[in-house]
Amino acid sequence: MKLAISGKGGVGKTTLSALLAQAYADVGREVLAVDADPSPCLAGALGFPDELRAQLKPIAEMDALIEERTGAKPGSIGGFFTINPRVDDIPERFSVLHRGVRLLESGSVDLGGSGCICPEGAMLNTLFTHLIFRDDDVLILDMYAGVEHL
Repeated sequence: MKLAISGKGGVGKTTLSALLAQAYADVGREVLAVDADPSPCLAGALGFPDELRAQLKPIAEMDALIEERTGAKPGSIGGFFTINPRVDDIPERFSVLHRGVRLLESGSVDLGGSGCICPEGAMLNTLFTHLIFRDDDVLILDMYAGVEHL
């Protein structure tokens, strides 16, 4: 099951995402929660300890990984890049686990005018498409405010 929690800012998207993730984990479901908010705080809402939170790095900020997988340097202009990079290892390699919930931060674009974000977008789009598990697994996406990205 995939749930994308999205909507207006300040309405409790992160709180709802955390409650659902923990509730599903508490009944034995495999849960992957993805914090896709530019101001990530899902780890805090889930009660992740500081040492685990420190291990999280947003995927969109992993320039070397993005370049390796897409063939394009983030922020570069022109050229070709892979629009369906390999992402099958990302959840396991870059997430942290606490109380039955695996957490991953996708990251976002920090500021306009920073160059082409096409490689980062390709990486994240492929990752979100790939995150399909068995029928009894749960994926919860804590999205940023608005619905334009859906």
